[in-house]
Amino acid sequence: MDSIILCGGLGTRIRTVTQDSYPKAMVEISGKTILAWELAWLRKYNITHAILAVRHLADYIEEQFGSIYETAYGEIEVSYSKEREKLGSGGAIKLAQGFVSSTNVVIMNGDILTNFGLDELVKFHIGNPELGTIAAVKMRSPFGILDIKENNTISKFREKPILDHWIHAGIDLFKSDVLERFPEQGQMEETIFVDLAKEQQLKAFKVNPKYYWRSIDSPKDLQEADKEWKGIELE
Repeated sequence: MDSIILCGGLGTRIRTVTQDSYPKAMVEISGKTILAWELAWLRKYNITHAILAVRHLADYIEEQFGSIYETAYGEIEVSYSKEREKLGSGGAIKLAQGFVSSTNVVIMNGDILTNFGLDELVKFHIGNPELGTIAAVKMRSPFGILDIKENNTISKFREKPILDHWIHAGIDLFKSDVLERFPEQGQMEETIFVDLAKEQQLKAFKVNPKYYWRSIDSPKDLQEADKEWKGIELE
């Protein structure tokens, strides 16, 4: 099965770390770049071809990974879909579709660290008739939560608890035919996702909170992930 990884963004919120000398997907966590962790995770679950949707500092990424990248789980073929202008996530996927040859395709953001079982997402997706499946994770509060009684006494303080809200995990699985419907330009979350939801053609795969998941958007995310991340294998 093929995969498309969106790693062409500027990474403006983490620029104090990258200093614009390398893309956000190339930030290191626990000795490896985010993109290296993602490729290893994909290969662990028998994804053999990764299409990197690149733009910002694209040559830097290509120099690091080449056309074949060796992971701890075997080799993965790497192709590069290069944007000449900013297309947004939807446009980047539309541009990359020419590299896709599998019936279904994994789409993920290039700033995700996770160790949940991708095979379970694949099994769920293939077992349903809908065109796309979005991985959903429980949202973790970025702040401490106060439980306050009627007399304003604080009964409990919970530091950044997991909330009872599901959010987009930045990992999706689509029937490859759907890629033709992605916009030439624009964000997929504002276009094709909206349309497919209206058509009742999207399923949610709820990732068990026992698995690790984090989107690396800021220096603080990077610092916390560097402390928390134990790797792809669960203990």
